[in-house]
Amino acid sequence: MNSTNHRHVRGRRLRVAILNGLALRCNQAILGSLILLSSPNLISAQSGSLFRQGQDNNTNIPEQLAPPPRMPAPGVPVPVPNQPLLPPPLAFNDGIPLQAASFTYQAPASLRKLNIHDIVSIRVDELATASMLGNAQSRKNGAYDTRLSDWLDWVSFDTIKPAPMTGGDPRVAAQTNETYRAQANLQTREQLTFNIAAEIADIRPNGTIVLTARKTLKLNDNVMKISFSGVCRSQDIGPDNTVLSRNVFDTQVVKDEEGQVRDGYSRGFIAKWFARFKPF
Repeated sequence: MNSTNHRHVRGRRLRVAILNGLALRCNQAILGSLILLSSPNLISAQSGSLFRQGQDNNTNIPEQLAPPPRMPAPGVPVPVPNQPLLPPPLAFNDGIPLQAASFTYQAPASLRKLNIHDIVSIRVDELATASMLGNAQSRKNGAYDTRLSDWLDWVSFDTIKPAPMTGGDPRVAAQTNETYRAQANLQTREQLTFNIAAEIADIRPNGTIVLTARKTLKLNDNVMKISFSGVCRSQDIGPDNTVLSRNVFDTQVVKDEEGQVRDGYSRGFIAKWFARFKPF
């Protein structure tokens, strides 16, 4: 009885092993077919692979049983053995549009058609820094000594005689000494940052755009007036309808202030006159 049970167990194990081997072979065959269909030029270089293709009728020949290579005759070119072929590299998008291959693709903004009297935003950010150092020194000395020993006496229209010097010879003597020293040191830093809306005043034949802008701010008794003008290219205007002041040619920015704040640091006309003409 026990021997019969052992025979049944061994038979069941043998059938399971045979079925597992058949399933493994089927899976390997299906996988090899998929690889050949997806890349027909792909040849594996592994010697012990189940999918290694032979050179004659696609038969598997172990390397141990393969005949030894023949030596070519003298003068006959040596044939180059077949090298494993790799699949061609994929293109950047492999013929697929970028918008279909990328989940984060965003279409570029279309160029806006600009017309006269359209409104454009200008970002003004100007920074000017200057540092100057000057030193001057001069010294001048002079001495003068002049004496008049003879003079003329005009007697008539046609008569001229020497004039006597009864009081002695006239004489002038002078001496000058002049020294000038000057030293100057100047450091300035100016920054102007603001946003302003401009109007397209003109579009020239070459495509450049003429911009003009004006702004007036009044805060209690303080008034600030800003005017801006310049020329820019159409491609300098971004998708957000903004152009930077550094891309504007022939820029003219005028800023005027009136009110208590301006009166607090402004100079009087006398101080301006002295600074302008420097009388002393």
